[in-house]
Amino acid sequence: MHVETLIVPPLDNNVYLVVDEASHQAVAIDTGLGSREILAKAEALGAKIVTILNTHGHADHTADDAPLKSATGAKLGIFEVDAYRLGRNAKESHWFLPAPPPAVTADLLLKEGTTVHIGNTVLETIHTPGHTEGSCCFYDAADGILFSGDTLFAGSCGRTDTLGASPAKMKASLQRLARLPPETLVLPGHGPSTTIGRETWIADLAYPVI
Repeated sequence: MHVETLIVPPLDNNVYLVVDEASHQAVAIDTGLGSREILAKAEALGAKIVTILNTHGHADHTADDAPLKSATGAKLGIFEVDAYRLGRNAKESHWFLPAPPPAVTADLLLKEGTTVHIGNTVLETIHTPGHTEGSCCFYDAADGILFSGDTLFAGSCGRTDTLGASPAKMKASLQRLARLPPETLVLPGHGPSTTIGRETWIADLAYPVI
């Protein structure tokens, strides 16, 4: 498996292009406003994007779902209880976007434990509510990589003071992730990468988490 990291607008979002080197199939994890960059990188790598995955439904992570889906024919997946946000985002203005994102509908409603296969690469869905009710992470156990969205950052976590968020659920989600192998590479929705083992603060986490 090969992972490309792209930092794109609107909020320095990390977008990940995950390429299965045997099949040259790829998955884009979150899109931000990065569809052009994602398509260019896939073309440079000779990869075909067959799936788009959202770690959660906030507009800064999903803004270019529709154009990337249209350009590639890829299936779009999001955790089932966050799917409503895709339609809602298209009806609301956001200070960090020039216009509401185009409406788009998910093809894959993910649940806890749903596996997404990209060639020989397998990503397992881990439900990690707290930032939103349907936030999730994608875990590649074979390569020891966790795509953590806005659940876990290097040294911190996503906000829990917005609609659908929960400090208590965030605490439980972080503590669950902390049980992954310490060498697990964490690739978050914003900021630098880290490892589970470096995030020792989770063990002393106090309620509430904001």
